[in-house]
Amino acid sequence: MHPSTRTGYSLAIIAAVVWAATGPGISYMLNEYHMQPLALAFWRDAIIAVACMGGLLLAGRGHLPAISRRDLRGFAAIGTISVGVYHALFVISIALNGAAMAIVLIYLYPAMVSLGAWLIFKERIGAQQLAAQALAILGCLLLVRAYDPAVLRVSWLGVLVGVGSAIGHSGYVLFNQRAVSHHSPWFSLALTMSFGALTLLIINMVAIGPSGLVAVGTSLTPWLALLALSLGPTLGGYALFTISLRHIPGRIASLIVVIEAPIATLAAVLLLGERIEPMQTTGMLLVLLAAVLPGLPLRLLRRVPAVG
Repeated sequence: MHPSTRTGYSLAIIAAVVWAATGPGISYMLNEYHMQPLALAFWRDAIIAVACMGGLLLAGRGHLPAISRRDLRGFAAIGTISVGVYHALFVISIALNGAAMAIVLIYLYPAMVSLGAWLIFKERIGAQQLAAQALAILGCLLLVRAYDPAVLRVSWLGVLVGVGSAIGHSGYVLFNQRAVSHHSPWFSLALTMSFGALTLLIINMVAIGPSGLVAVGTSLTPWLALLALSLGPTLGGYALFTISLRHIPGRIASLIVVIEAPIATLAAVLLLGERIEPMQTTGMLLVLLAAVLPGLPLRLLRRVPAVG
């Protein structure tokens, strides 16, 4: 494994660990301060966009990096669809499918990234990666207890919305896999989050109106919590993942960050005292195996004795 590959794997793993705090953070904001989900999505993206733009201006002494009109149109399209619309769809997916199935549907995106890499970039998808994709999906199904009828409640509309959120996120990965070779990851984040926030602003104005946007709270505490959520796990996860795309293909990075799901589950067990079932433990192990399988040399797999 080359040093750059090790860097990419390390960044993707750390991104998954950081991202794992996003779900509990969002739940805390929604339950504790009763924020509108779409408003929360807007403020997260807007705060990240301002932070990244401010950092770029300071680094460039008041000037942003140059960009061609063609690249700007690309960032606008991806920011609109794969940040703004994606974040809105994911919130709706949770409402329609429940949090468990929404997680399973969003984690279809690594398979979509692989398909897109094959169709668009002509990347070769090996048997190890195909097996890893299948293990990741099966592991997520077990992890969220999709075998329990009380959990598995879906409709055609819910499935379409959930799959749409996965397609949206896969677009972000595929676009930035090439964008970060020409532009700074921070510049990419600044532009995509800016266009995403603008999209969510329009969606919020249509769906809930101006009053919902400012209904974060009258005290300083909820705004500080929102700032911590945005600049902590959300920005940290996105930044680390985007930088990892400079070192490893998006199809590999996407598989690695699926370990966010078992990490979040394990955190709930350790910190909140939640119980975990044996099938969920099996799901965690399958997801972890899926994350490391594409990086295992084929010669090692051939040494594993056949069963039966």
